[in-house]
Amino acid sequence: MTSYRPAANFDRIASSYRWMEYLSFGRSLERCRNHFLPRLASSRGALVLGDGDGRFLAELLACNPKIHADAVDSSEAMLGILRANCTALSLDAGARLRTHHASALDFMPARRYDLIVTHFFLDCLTQSELDSLCARITPHLESRGLWLVSDFRIPGGTMRLPALAIVRSLYLAFRLLTGLRTTALPNHADALTAAGFHRIGERHTLGGLLTSELWEYTPAMLPEQRAAAIPDPLPDPEPASPSLPEPDPGVYHHEPAPRAPAKHCDAESPNA
Repeated sequence: MTSYRPAANFDRIASSYRWMEYLSFGRSLERCRNHFLPRLASSRGALVLGDGDGRFLAELLACNPKIHADAVDSSEAMLGILRANCTALSLDAGARLRTHHASALDFMPARRYDLIVTHFFLDCLTQSELDSLCARITPHLESRGLWLVSDFRIPGGTMRLPALAIVRSLYLAFRLLTGLRTTALPNHADALTAAGFHRIGERHTLGGLLTSELWEYTPAMLPEQRAAAIPDPLPDPEPASPSLPEPDPGVYHHEPAPRAPAKHCDAESPNA
């Protein structure tokens, strides 16, 4: 049984979210989100989870005129700003965009996608919630589909302590502003790897505090599928009949002993 965790309310900060971001990190988060945008030109169906005010999705629809997208967010106010931003950059955004006012943890896709996008959203989830999310939506992704992730991370070295302080202060601020209860970054790399993804692109910025990653879904790479593809080993071959001992060099018979018939090679015999 899982304990109830009240959902965070991002309606309170929807109108000021862009400026809060710019005051805190300048354009760094925006550049992090858009880094892999040129590699999404062939995508046709996107599931975008928690994109906030939709600045990335607006750029995606503008750069890729053939893509259709489902945007899911628990904040109705955020979705309203997202639709406005998308329409401002793409006149046909209304025909290519569907918005869903729902929690990503409850949303059940009704179609298949070749792209999943989570920008600064996975850090709102606990590890168990992230694992559950991956298990539920991955079956709706096409083979070799992409998962684009932008998020905070804790680097090693001299940046570790400053990064920890920054991430903890962000969690505290969002707890006060939205009621967010998450307190630590989940390990999205382990969750995606377990779900059948492998990372094909990665870029760290701000001393390693920010990461932008592109993952490809290759279900054939799943460990259990790899194990199933390996045939069962052949049964142990029956032991060969004991061979005659070598002649004792100390005893030499002048009359050669009758020669034993030649043995045929047996593929299952260890002496073959």
